[in-house]
Amino acid sequence: MIVPQTFATLFARTLDLFRDPTAKEDQKTQFRALVDQLRFDEVSITVVAGRLAVNGTPVDGAACAALAQRLEFHAIGQIQIPAAPPPADMFELLRALADQPGEDDVPTRLRGNGAQRIGVTIQSASSVPQVSPQVPAPAPAPASVPEPPPAESPMILEDEGAGAFAPATASARSSTDIVAELLRKPTGPQVGELLAILGRQLETAMRANRLEQALAIVAGIVRAEQSIGDEAKRRQYSIALKRMYTKPLLEAIAHLVPMPSQRDAALLALQRAGESGVEVLLDLLVAAPTIDERRGIFQALTGMKEGTDQLVHMLGHHQWFVVRNVAELVGELGLEEAVPALARQLGHEDERVRKAVALALAKTGSRSAAEPLRRALKDKSPEVRIQAAVGVGGRKASALAMPLVVAMGEEEDEAVEQELMLALGRIGSPDAVQALIKFAQPGGKLFGRKPTQLRVTAVEALRLAATPAAIGTLEGLGADSDKQVRAAAQAALRDLKQK
Repeated sequence: MIVPQTFATLFARTLDLFRDPTAKEDQKTQFRALVDQLRFDEVSITVVAGRLAVNGTPVDGAACAALAQRLEFHAIGQIQIPAAPPPADMFELLRALADQPGEDDVPTRLRGNGAQRIGVTIQSASSVPQVSPQVPAPAPAPASVPEPPPAESPMILEDEGAGAFAPATASARSSTDIVAELLRKPTGPQVGELLAILGRQLETAMRANRLEQALAIVAGIVRAEQSIGDEAKRRQYSIALKRMYTKPLLEAIAHLVPMPSQRDAALLALQRAGESGVEVLLDLLVAAPTIDERRGIFQALTGMKEGTDQLVHMLGHHQWFVVRNVAELVGELGLEEAVPALARQLGHEDERVRKAVALALAKTGSRSAAEPLRRALKDKSPEVRIQAAVGVGGRKASALAMPLVVAMGEEEDEAVEQELMLALGRIGSPDAVQALIKFAQPGGKLFGRKPTQLRVTAVEALRLAATPAAIGTLEGLGADSDKQVRAAAQAALRDLKQK
């Protein structure tokens, strides 16, 4: 299904590349992604008073604003694109929009170049386009706007009388049609032949560097396999995928992860590949030259559980940013088996690594992480100590309560103290709450009186804990002599009552 904002941004970026004669390879990649978006849905792009809309939904952002300006530059009010438009027609549309306005307007140029399936409406004199939610009807004069040829049936031909599929016919069909047939009949009598044909089409797509088509084939097979409950009937799919999952294919799929239009299918295919998919992504993580690429690879790895041993091994990598990225990942995954490897990096010379390691240990929250976390809470950098506190949360981290309490007694940095208190509140165990109750008290009248801000933080932590003991303490603090503590306690009680 077309997502208006995503499609508009993709269309705008593709058009921008068509205006750059040096970006041929990027043009091809973006153009294929754009055509792929249009496989099943028609799209209407309208611009009125400088505002762009796709299928009637307003879209915004810098890319969309630039696209709206480009359309108004050509005096275009509406573009109507049918589902599965001929790629040649889309190419002519983008080329016409990328050029400067000339004697012929865009609709005339499209007709002159044989692009007959795409409707373009020029704005009226009042700059308000004459738009219609439906595909524009052909003009009365068939010589000027020829009748579009009938769309090819997307379904694979089969002998309905015998109920059997004809492999000879399928070999001449597109991979999209064959995948559609698999999804329609995942356990049909000709599944083996269809998978074999898709295997050959996949090889052809890889040789021609048609990566999106290759991904569509693999992702379609995986979806068909997932729809089958019987393990025995899934065996044909398993064998076919095992043959298809070569390292070049996995690397090609991994490179598509950052593309919004391809991300879901790429993640699906990589997750099905298991440890092999993880290995490829980890290799790319090391080699990725930009932050955006590393972020896309990181996102892919976050959704995968296989290959834990390989992931943990990467924590010993010689490049600091790789160790940091992997530490962030194992923290997100909560991999308890990574705790020993994380602990070994607490002495890393780069503070950025130690911050990521401290956060990962805290997020793991297991009993085995308590001792390494205690060391992180003694790091020379306050930022590392803060990360060790920020990552702690939830009842599952109760084993970390006492290390935090001990750290509170030794901590001199007020910002770190506040984060430690909040961490105890998120844990909410009896030990944690008792410590917070003590921190919330005013202390001696002359000596040992606690700073107001720390007491206010303790009140917030008690609100997070929300246990009977915590609520009872908040009720008492609602009459505290310190007006800031009193106001904070009363606000916390109101919030808890509303919840």
